[in-house]
Amino acid sequence: MTKRIFPISDWAPAQEAMLEAPSESSQLGVSTPAQTANTTLRPEAAAMHTAAPPRNRSMSLSMPWRRPKSFAFGHDHSHSQHLSRHFNDLAVDDTEDEFHDLNSAHHETQHQHHFHTPGAKQIKGMFRRASLSINRMVHRRPSIAEDVEQTETGRPTTSYNNAHSTWSRLRQATVRRSRSIYGFDLKHDQNAYNYENSSHLPIPGFRGEPPVIPSNSGAAAKASAAMQNEYLARQGLYNMWLNPSTNDESNDRESGIGITVTLPGVESETEIEQNAAISTIDFISRLPAELAIHVLANLDAPALNKASMVCKNWNKIVSNQHIWRESCLRETTATYATSEPVAPGSGLGVPAISPANDWKDIYRVKQELSQRWKTGKARPVYLNGHKDSIYCLQFDEHKIITGSRDKTIRVWDMHTLECTLIIGPPEVIAEPDMLIDEDGNPTHFASGSSDNEKSNFSMPRSTSFPTHHMASILCLQYDDEILVTGSSDSTCIVYDVRAGYRPIRRLRHHTAAVLDLAFDDKHIVTCSKDFSICVWDRHTGDLIKQLRGHSGPVNAVQMRGNTIVSCSGDFRVKLWNIETGKNIREFTGHTKGLACSQFSEDGRYIASAGNDKVIRIWDANTGECLREMRAHENLVRSLHIDSVSGRLVSGSYDTDIKVWDMETGHQLLDFPKWHASWVLSAKSDYRRIVSTGQDPKILIMDFGADVDGIENIESARPLQIEGGFI
Repeated sequence: MTKRIFPISDWAPAQEAMLEAPSESSQLGVSTPAQTANTTLRPEAAAMHTAAPPRNRSMSLSMPWRRPKSFAFGHDHSHSQHLSRHFNDLAVDDTEDEFHDLNSAHHETQHQHHFHTPGAKQIKGMFRRASLSINRMVHRRPSIAEDVEQTETGRPTTSYNNAHSTWSRLRQATVRRSRSIYGFDLKHDQNAYNYENSSHLPIPGFRGEPPVIPSNSGAAAKASAAMQNEYLARQGLYNMWLNPSTNDESNDRESGIGITVTLPGVESETEIEQNAAISTIDFISRLPAELAIHVLANLDAPALNKASMVCKNWNKIVSNQHIWRESCLRETTATYATSEPVAPGSGLGVPAISPANDWKDIYRVKQELSQRWKTGKARPVYLNGHKDSIYCLQFDEHKIITGSRDKTIRVWDMHTLECTLIIGPPEVIAEPDMLIDEDGNPTHFASGSSDNEKSNFSMPRSTSFPTHHMASILCLQYDDEILVTGSSDSTCIVYDVRAGYRPIRRLRHHTAAVLDLAFDDKHIVTCSKDFSICVWDRHTGDLIKQLRGHSGPVNAVQMRGNTIVSCSGDFRVKLWNIETGKNIREFTGHTKGLACSQFSEDGRYIASAGNDKVIRIWDANTGECLREMRAHENLVRSLHIDSVSGRLVSGSYDTDIKVWDMETGHQLLDFPKWHASWVLSAKSDYRRIVSTGQDPKILIMDFGADVDGIENIESARPLQIEGGFI
């Protein structure tokens, strides 16, 4: 049962009524003055004084629900029994105000205590016993009281004659309980009834010992403040405005004394004008132009747009290109898995630094392009010209290079969508339908979702070199200097891009088809159906070493720095050290042969997929499988990691192309049945996804189509090479 403790003002009269008795009523057990001076404590009080631990102060409100009836005013005889037996547990139930088991002897004397005044020593004896009993029962709060000199060494008493004495005032302030406001069911601290030993309770003097007065009290004031705060919260007054008092003498601004609470709309006109003047200080205009630009350059595009509408001067400052350039480069060059931010002019969607750039418009274009990637809004364009399946491709902002089962390599202009160059064996180049079909129409053109929407017809230049492939072109990669292709004829050819794609050398060592290749500034790495990986010197073409360890065809390789990642039909992904040629880590988990793998630019992540239709993302450093995506309904033939955006593009034999979030593994986009047959290769950049398949068409999904100013985020025009080819 929850208990509540009575304020002292209620039970003090009752206490006196119970303990004091007239001197002439010997049957009530009242001691004479001489007896009072020498008597010992009652057994109950003595045990309480020596054994019961002192109770802690309560930090709760005292009587939050109902004020109990005073002992000083009529209670029934039936409710006045056995009081002395239960005096230490005096409490009231939450649902009733009646007391039980009160001592009947005390009931007989309750009408006398207001009218009978015993002698001083007799009163002292009675209240000495009452003080010891009540001292263990009363809820106490910490208090801060002034040190008052005690003039007598005897035990102080609580009576009407000395109710305003120093000890009485100290005790009253310490044990006083705040009552709740009528009508409010204010909750109080549930810990109020948790009593523990404490050395901070006031202790009256005893047998010559001085009283102990605490130095850290003041709970009564705290309780009053808490009660007032709860009351204001109930009334919804916490949103009132605080205004300084007009009386300077009583306005203590440090402590808050003198602050008045007023409702909205009560402010004077002078105060409103003063506040308005403060809120319209143009701190940007007061700064030097360089500092103002530096401050505003830390805002993003939405904040800059809002700042430009503040006033004409802010609009003028915000229009500075330096502000928009710094904001744009900060907000749009972050990457997911590269060692550095995107460099301007690198072909990754950030133009080179130029005085002619409108960085505000560039920022707008980047934001709109990003939104289109989120919604999957892309315009498809198909490039026609190849005669058979297109196995491989690579592209940049200005061109696409493809390799096909028809033994040719073709170069396409990304802007005009025209084919500009065909490289192949002489007999293939000489075929009559290479450029013109039976109806006399060009064979190279662009189309929309249907072949009826033909446009951008082209007549590419065809060329053949003595060094050429005599079988399908299965893989290729290029940079600004060289193009390397691998073929089913088990060889690779290195071309000089700047010299019009003239062959430089052929790489021979594999004994079966070259399935994939990769290169950097030092090495060229190739893999083959013969289960091996070869490492070549890029500049001389010499074979440096051959790596063996897979037990099936090695279908894909990629390199980052000094490390090679490979995957094979033996279900395994392996990590190799180029310098030592050793297998340094193996990733297991796939249940069927693997067809493709990718390495992130910073070398932290590896993606792999194959015939089990599952894409796995691995931690290259620990070998842990970070994510597993049930991706397609058929073999996953192609993967591409965009290390800038963190997007992963997959292509499958189920004819679907999907886009995934590398960080979460969630599918972002799905382009089902955009190819008529198997998807053999799919890659992406900041603007496009380009894919090829078993059907002899190149699919370009352009997310930047119809975006005004999209050309402004491209890098400079490509370097012109011999023959005018891109």
